[in-house]
This record gives sequence, C-alpha cells and structure tokens, in this order.
Amino acid sequence: MEREGRRAGSNHPEGEEEHESPSADPENPESTGEDVDSPDTSQTTFETGSDPTDSSQEASNGDGGGISIRDRLQTESSGGVFANKDLVRSDTIIDEDRIVGRDSQLGRVVDNLKPVLQNEGIPDMLLSGPSGTGKSLIIHAVCKQIVELCESQGKTFGVLSINCEGPKTADRAVYRLVKAAADDLGVEPGVPQTGVSTDQKLERLYELMREYYDGVIFILDEIDMLEGPYQEAEYNSLIYQLSRARKLADFDGPISLTTITNYADFMKGLNSRAQSSYNPDDIFFDDYDANQLRSILHNRRDAFKPESLADDVVPLVAAFGSQTHGDARKAIDLLRWAGELAERRGADTVTETDVREAQEKYTENRKLRHISGISTQKKLSIYAVAATANYAREHPEWIPAGPAFKTYQFIADTMDADQYSRETFVNHVTEQSTYGVLDFERRGKGRGRGVHMYFSLSEDPETIMETIREDSRFKDLAHEEATISAVVRERMKQFRSKN
Repeated sequence: MEREGRRAGSNHPEGEEEHESPSADPENPESTGEDVDSPDTSQTTFETGSDPTDSSQEASNGDGGGISIRDRLQTESSGGVFANKDLVRSDTIIDEDRIVGRDSQLGRVVDNLKPVLQNEGIPDMLLSGPSGTGKSLIIHAVCKQIVELCESQGKTFGVLSINCEGPKTADRAVYRLVKAAADDLGVEPGVPQTGVSTDQKLERLYELMREYYDGVIFILDEIDMLEGPYQEAEYNSLIYQLSRARKLADFDGPISLTTITNYADFMKGLNSRAQSSYNPDDIFFDDYDANQLRSILHNRRDAFKPESLADDVVPLVAAFGSQTHGDARKAIDLLRWAGELAERRGADTVTETDVREAQEKYTENRKLRHISGISTQKKLSIYAVAATANYAREHPEWIPAGPAFKTYQFIADTMDADQYSRETFVNHVTEQSTYGVLDFERRGKGRGRGVHMYFSLSEDPETIMETIREDSRFKDLAHEEATISAVVRERMKQFRSKN
C-alpha cells in the first residue's frame, strides 16, 4: 500500500469543507458567511506639509473636531477578555478531548474508519440530525486523526469534503471534489470548471485518487441542498457515482462516502438506483440538552482570560442555547458575542448583562435576517406563501400549499426565473420551519380524498415580502401587487370550490 514519493496529505476543514467562504464562490452570491471581512485600513504615509486633517485620516466626531482612524486602530483596548477567540468560533475544528455529549456517535464513526489503518474496507455513513449537533465536527475530528496516523505509516488518506449548498448541481460538486483533491495534493486540478463534461471531471478525480491516495473518504455536507434545476434532485446521481467509486475508479484502497443532512428521513428521497448502491451506517445526532451545552461551553472556557467569565455566564448561555433547538453552534456564537460586547465597553469581565444583551440582539429580527440570506429559489418560495397569506381574502392563518404553489409558478414566470416541481417547492418552504419562519401541517380531507399541506407564517406576511424585495432580483415585484393579488384570490377561490 505504501507508494514511493507520496505526500501524506490531509484535507482539513479549514480548506474546502463545510464552511467554504461564500465570497470565493461567484456562483452563490446570495450566500453569506459568519464573519465579514474588515475594510482595508491601510493608510498612506503623508509627506511633511500635508494636511493632517485629511478625510482619509480623520472623521468628524460631531463636535467640530476629528477622530484619527489610524490612532483608533492602533490604540489598545482598555479591556480584554479573550485569550484565544478562535475557540469560540463555531467553525473551528477542535481537538477530540473537547468533544462532549456525543460518545455514542463518536465511537461509531471511529469504529467505522479504524479499518483504514489496516488497509481494510470501510462503510459508507449517513450523519443526520438537527443543525449544530456535532455531525460535521465529529467526522472531521476523526478524519484528522486518521490522516495523521496514516501519515505515520507512510500512507496517504484523502479527506475530500465539500458543502453542497454552494455548488447546487452535481457537475459543480464534482469539480469541487477535484479542486479539493488538487489543493490537498498541491497539484493542478487538470480540468476546467466549465467546458467539459461531468464524466471528464469524474475521471480526473479518479486519476488523482489512483495516483496519490491509499484511501479516500468523500464528505458531502448538506447533501440535501444539491438539488439542481431538474425535477429529480441531483444528489441522486452524485451518490450513485461516488458510492461505486472504488469499482468505477479501479481503486485498490478503502473508500467511504459520508453524507451529512439535517433530515432524518433523507434516505426515503433517494431514487432506486442511488438506494441500491448506497447503504450507509445511519448515525443520528439528537439535540443537545442544557447540561450538554454547559459541558461544551466549559470545555472552551480557555478561549477567555482567567477570571474573565462571571460564574453565571456559561449556565445562562447554555440555557438560552437549549431553548433554540439545542444548537451548539448558536450557543458558542452567543458566548463569543457576549465577550465582544464586554470588550466594546472596555470591561475585563463578561457578565450576565452581556449575555442577555447579546441574546436580545440575536433574537431581534433574526428570522428576517435568515430570510435575507437564503438562496433565490427559497426566497421565491417563501415570497409566494407570504403573498398568498397577504392577498387572500380574510387573510387566513393557514395557507394551503396548492394555491401557494400556483402563486410561486406565476411569480417565477414574472421574474423569468426557473420553476421547480411542487415537491421541491414544498421542501423549500417546510425547511424554513427549522428556523422558526413558519409552521406546517398535513390535513386529511376525509377517507379516500387525500391530504393537503398547509403553512402558517410566524412573521407578518407583508414584512416578509418587504424583506425579500430588498434583494434587487425581487424589487420589481412591488409593481406587480395588483396582478399577484388577483392570481392569489382566483387560486384560493378554485381551491375552496373543490374542497
């Protein structure tokens, strides 16, 4: 299995993985990352005699004076609570001794990948469960150790990880995998992103595997986002190809395909071909409770300076976190935000007041902020539901999916946008229940008469529409109010006459 001249490489999540920077992805302009790049603060050195009050150096403080931008940037803060802020960034891959509350899931992933060290076969895996429950964290933490142990044996284990929300199509996803392998190995991708077929990109991926790797794991995070423009989701094709990669690539070493999704019943949506070739070990991650969140946060206390956290801070953050679906990422972010608020006021201690203020800022309009950041098709789907709720007579609390979908089709046609199937539309809408934007339920019409899906928005429909129209692609819909209203009322009338 050892090969001359191999580099024992690793594809750590800091590269092409589940937290890829959207700013580097021109195909996904509507995505936003957690951190925003700071503006360029470099200053020109002025020669003697230049005006010291130049606007590039100072800004008015409202009292006729000026505040030196350079001085402010170079002045040390009077307070400081952080020792290593990266430990309270939710996308930081931490050491395994900081992973708590996931012993069962961690053990199964370790047992599944351990045979790699003996060059034995490894199973495919499906990691499912709500957001922020440790799925990506655990698979990458284990893979990091596998890479290092293989390296000590003179072997190369490739961790090829992508987030499927960015590429959207199978073709782009395959290119991302090629690019991940090329970046890991320090070679050229060997194929362009466009202008060649998906099969050619797959063949290049297989070439890199055969030439450089002794074992490979493909990690497809948020696999359910890989829908593509057609009725059948494109993750079916990619799963089918990668789950058969050992045979298709004529590859001697072990291969695993690991998919990650928030949906517990993801496998039910696969077509027959994908189901026949992909039989993963399904590992479910449930929500963290308050005690588990408290342990997670305690294990990151060294992100702060000694004595800089008041005793009630971690328990309060954990309590808030357990109220928001047990999401560890949100709890970690909340702890960091509280520390940042303390630093802004020049304090050397994070207090309960900082936590409550951070939580208040987080909850304030977070649903609308979430809507602003979702993809165009999801915005279109939510806009259709909001428009149906807003323009329907009597403004019903529960909106039937049928008329909402017809409204979606009309609006998509008006915008000259792609139209997806009703199933995809419903999936886009119901997904937003995870973020508190709406609720949904299925109601039977009686024996032998089928079932209807209904949606209920948790925010004012008109406010949701206004938020979406802030996106330049939707702003012209403000001029179509009368037409959309007529369509909604006609579709609702037809629905009621049949039901």
